[in-house]
Amino acid sequence: MPLKNNMEKTLPATEMSNPKTAHLDQLSPRALARVFNAQDFNAARAVKHAGKEIAAAIILAAQAYATKHKIIFIGAGTSGRLGILEAAECVPTFGTKPSQIIGLIAGGKKAVFRAQEGAEDNAAQGAKEIAQKAHAQDLVIGLAASGNTPYVQGALKKAQQIGAQTVLISCNPAADISYANLHIFLPTGPEALTGSTRLKAASATKMTLNAITTGAMTLCGKTYGNLMVDVKPTNQKLVARAVRLICTLTHTDEKTARNLLARSGNHVKTAVVMHHKKCSRVQAEKLLRKANGFLAGALHA
Repeated sequence: MPLKNNMEKTLPATEMSNPKTAHLDQLSPRALARVFNAQDFNAARAVKHAGKEIAAAIILAAQAYATKHKIIFIGAGTSGRLGILEAAECVPTFGTKPSQIIGLIAGGKKAVFRAQEGAEDNAAQGAKEIAQKAHAQDLVIGLAASGNTPYVQGALKKAQQIGAQTVLISCNPAADISYANLHIFLPTGPEALTGSTRLKAASATKMTLNAITTGAMTLCGKTYGNLMVDVKPTNQKLVARAVRLICTLTHTDEKTARNLLARSGNHVKTAVVMHHKKCSRVQAEKLLRKANGFLAGALHA
């Protein structure tokens, strides 16, 4: 049953009842699929709405990474899990160090798999974890659909105190942004299932994180065109992708590409430079360093 209007006046939009799904329990499976999909379109629109702020966050993340400072995502529940996912996936996609892009969640590692009730209410714990992990000029990105999660607020406050840059990603225009240098507001509105921010709010947050990390890594030379040339070939699928990339960029056959990959120390950009410049691995690595890791710069040196 929808909440009464006088109760909803004090709630963020993500906690309000959605009139378009008021009869959710009476719908057929096909109708459920349609209504969920219709609501999901709002997530993409919310991300578009925040384009200017997302671009600013891309710049902050690129600056932090390029200067060898950390990027730290911190949140509770679904938001925290999304941050951990984003940090973890940067390693194979962009060849980043696990120690430079980090995800923290209220309740610790066990909260990734099972909800730790009450952990999100502990502002002191959020502050403690940031004090242990962050330093001046790092970037701390707080994730909270309501924008007011104590664990996240405590973390952002401590981050500001130590001189880190702070960003808050929320779905609440009235979020507490006291400790955020930048607020990315995603207007996703009421959820299809009232209060279940693992739905639209989470989808919009994931899209935003995708844009921030991929955009920042692009600015840091981790791509060539739209190719992930810093992929870390740690399994068969990624080795095959690395080989295909080398084939594409050198116009060689698979056997030659595999040989180049092996000789390069399993690094696509090094392999490509070795081929085009007819040079050794050491020389190729030197060219890439001079080009600040940008493949285009190394190839045209």
